[in-house]
Amino acid sequence: MAEIPPTPPSSELDALAARLQAALGDAYAVEGRLGAGGFAVVFLVRDVHLKRKLAAKVLSPDVIASHSVLERFRREAETVAQLSHPHIVPLHFIGQKDDLVYLVMEAVDGGSLADRLHREQQLPIDDAARIFGEVASALAHAHKRGVVHRDIKPQNVLLDAESGRALVTDFGIARTAEGGSLTATGMVVGTPAYLSPEQVSGEPSDHRADIYALGVMMYEMLAGQPPFTGATPTAVLMKRLAGPPPPLRSLRKDVPPVLEELVDACLATNPDDRIQNAGDIARALTGASPVSGGHTTTTRARVLREKKKSNLPTVIFAVIIIVGAAIGAYVMATRTVAMPPATALAPVDSGMVLIPGGTYPIGADTGAEIIRPRRSVVIDSFGIGKYEVSVGDYQQFIQARSMPTPWTTRPADNLPVTGVQYAEAANYCAWRHPSGGRLPTADEWEAAARGTSGRNYPWGSAWDPAAANTNGSGSNGPAPVGSFPRGRTLEGVEDMVGNVWEWTSTPYRRFGDTTSATNYFVIRGGAFNAFDRVSTAIFRSGAAAVAERSSLAATGFRCAMTARR
Repeated sequence: MAEIPPTPPSSELDALAARLQAALGDAYAVEGRLGAGGFAVVFLVRDVHLKRKLAAKVLSPDVIASHSVLERFRREAETVAQLSHPHIVPLHFIGQKDDLVYLVMEAVDGGSLADRLHREQQLPIDDAARIFGEVASALAHAHKRGVVHRDIKPQNVLLDAESGRALVTDFGIARTAEGGSLTATGMVVGTPAYLSPEQVSGEPSDHRADIYALGVMMYEMLAGQPPFTGATPTAVLMKRLAGPPPPLRSLRKDVPPVLEELVDACLATNPDDRIQNAGDIARALTGASPVSGGHTTTTRARVLREKKKSNLPTVIFAVIIIVGAAIGAYVMATRTVAMPPATALAPVDSGMVLIPGGTYPIGADTGAEIIRPRRSVVIDSFGIGKYEVSVGDYQQFIQARSMPTPWTTRPADNLPVTGVQYAEAANYCAWRHPSGGRLPTADEWEAAARGTSGRNYPWGSAWDPAAANTNGSGSNGPAPVGSFPRGRTLEGVEDMVGNVWEWTSTPYRRFGDTTSATNYFVIRGGAFNAFDRVSTAIFRSGAAAVAERSSLAATGFRCAMTARR
């Protein structure tokens, strides 16, 4: 489930409620708080004259940061107000007084899908399929009118207390076909657990990102957990770039194969392989067109059906039955097969150097604030790439996964690859090392470079101009990997200082700060164009996760993995 932001202090809520009451006037009475999210606080409001309950979402002044952003938001709200659909929460009006901007919509009193999942974890198959179809129908209606939601998740699906009907909310932060969006340029929009791969990697996204998020939500309704989980939001984001989630039926045996196939079609990594129209989902689940009346048969839908041509009439029939009644369990026969003795695996993959677990000195008490203070950190055994990832290595990944090339003209294969964005680097490591490949943390990288003795450089405590490719060596570009054997660590890791900066998975923050929002990650080691004074095993710099490739011309990476036990 998505993380819930902390509730503002009661004094701030009281002040915000008072400002909303003043803005609404005597025709409405603010009666309490319904909830809080990353963008806004929602208050229960009573229409004094019509005796009806409404919900007023007050947007954070931090979000509405400029006149141009406010104007874009107004255009979007006007567009969303035109969405009239039984499974979309109606938006009644938008208001503003000074820097207080608010949306007023219908109040739905049955709680959210997130609330129900918290209580039940897994939903009955017929209930999950019904909600799946209703939300798909709502999205089909919005997409046909050029509105992309961009934050589909259980918290944004409300359930009517009397009928159980699902209603999509929070279209107020959507993107329209004509205008911009509420969020700042370069900001990753949405909730990590529900972001599509293209949103994670910073690529342009469209309505198919909503379809992906809907697939994530349906997977969660059936399995009781999202398809990708992790200890941190970054870990969640990286997992979805690494490959498909565990098969639904491995977590819940009574999920019909045809429904699993439909969810898989929503979760395709490449948006071109995904179901292209949310209306196709609604039609498959109900056997009828969605309320919007849109009708587009997608290539993906045709491909799915062509796989089982002989069963075509039963496929749609089977899914329709899902909506009306629960499906019995499918039991798969298994037989015991004698297996040869297992071969013990090495603690780390080939091409990696094992760094033993232990206590390592990290940081320093002098120098830039970002490296202070010196502290001792206990680190488990891990493997780190002996060399930086080369152009030749990365070319294999490009061909295997149809990834974009980070270069205009391909460099020599033995040079370290540069221009690779954060998510691409993490995705490469997961592909190259399927049993747990990832980027090293900043502390792991430093432990590998400094050792338990806390040396200043990978080779020792004194600077050696012949041990690293830096600005001081007169170099005008990266050198082939492994060209500076004098810079090798005692454990056998090459080029940790100089040549190119290296991505780590650690957000770029001061020590002790674990909450500040940032799109920057720590990069380590200096580069061919870096001053000698920053080309150490201690210094930390930072780079934007979705920086322009030209600004990453001196940044590469190497992979890591947790050691097998």
